[in-house]
Amino acid sequence: MKGTTKIGTLCLNGLAIFLTIIFVISIVTMSGNTVSVQAETIKSQRKNMSDKKAAVKKNRWTRLIQKYEKSEKVNQLIFVKYKGNSKADIILYKKANGKFKKVFACAGYVGKNGINKKREGDKKTPTGTYGFTKAFGIKSNPGSKIKYIKLNSYLYWSAGRKYYNQMIDIRKVKASRAGEHLIRYRPHYNYALAIDYNKKCIYKKGAAIFLHCTGSNPYTGGCVAVKEKYMKKIMKTVDKNAKICIYPK
Repeated sequence: MKGTTKIGTLCLNGLAIFLTIIFVISIVTMSGNTVSVQAETIKSQRKNMSDKKAAVKKNRWTRLIQKYEKSEKVNQLIFVKYKGNSKADIILYKKANGKFKKVFACAGYVGKNGINKKREGDKKTPTGTYGFTKAFGIKSNPGSKIKYIKLNSYLYWSAGRKYYNQMIDIRKVKASRAGEHLIRYRPHYNYALAIDYNKKCIYKKGAAIFLHCTGSNPYTGGCVAVKEKYMKKIMKTVDKNAKICIYPK
């Protein structure tokens, strides 16, 4: 009987050990599967987020067109699709029969450090949708739809506190000559449109943000630039209610 009891006990112990091993293996397998499932879930979530971001970028331009097609005032749009570094695709649209039609597309440049301007001197172009406040240039009026100012030696774009981010005539106001002596910026300001970034003229937020002609550098100090022939076409097309939309492509 004692021998039988010992054998039975050994069998039970062996069975217990076997079942324990099976249980442990099952737990490990389940844990591995759980980790794998979690990893796949995280991967899937990240992909979905990436797809959503891509969709937002892709649809942004469509939404802008649809938004301004509903506006009775806005009849021209300029899209600045930022590509990275200082490069952008520039597209001019004009409304006809309630729908925007492409006038032309060309290469352009933005700030040396890209977009998302925050402060003066960061060499970035502002991101967002803006209007235009002025048309001006060193050359004679090309037929601008916006009232055109032919530059002379007295006109500056002020960086001084009192008249920050405003065009001033130093014959008419007492102000420092800090800022840009506009007539000296040839060929950049042969033709230019002032973008209404920093409309409240907050000191050091950024000034003199224009859409203008390209110069010798493949970038700007924070403006948007296109070749002169395209700038001339833009001047002839856009009115005071036009919008310029600057976003990542």
